[in-house]
Amino acid sequence: MVQKILIAAIDKDGGIGKDGYMPWHYPADLKLFMNLTMGNTIVMGRKTFDGMFDREKVPLKGRQNIIVTSKVAEYRSQFADKYPSSELGFTDDLNCGDVELAKDTKIFYCGGANLYQQTIDTVDMMYLSRLEDSYDCDTFFPQDPQSLGQEFAPYIPAYMAKSFSDRMAGKKSFTFEIYAPKPLIIY
Repeated sequence: MVQKILIAAIDKDGGIGKDGYMPWHYPADLKLFMNLTMGNTIVMGRKTFDGMFDREKVPLKGRQNIIVTSKVAEYRSQFADKYPSSELGFTDDLNCGDVELAKDTKIFYCGGANLYQQTIDTVDMMYLSRLEDSYDCDTFFPQDPQSLGQEFAPYIPAYMAKSFSDRMAGKKSFTFEIYAPKPLIIY
């Protein structure tokens, strides 16, 4: 069974983006994102992909990048010559049922708001980086981050318990939280 994880960075007001990209730069959070997703599959919506591609930030290396779009054929033809399908794939299926996934991969849903809205009730876990500042975002997490406790329970996996710090240090600190759906399902 493939584990599905929603991963997001959320500002103080629930914002996740502005003008198609994250309006903040938290090196410690980016490193955490890289470490958590490396060697796995990341799934993003077309708008998130376009915003990152315009800034030459995708495909993310060391991960299978899958873009959810209703224009699968158009995007495949545009990128097929530049990237192998094992590095960059396109689908209209949120579960990636029509994409050959790497063996033993985890699927990380990494944005944007529409993708989060469609997957929040189906994921096995959520990894949230909560930023302490507000960034005048125009795109928001699909539900109030403070209300997640009603449907999800905070969870720290045993393998992280000794080395885990809920407050990540750096020039810009943030809180990293892991949630599992209620009832708690532990893998």
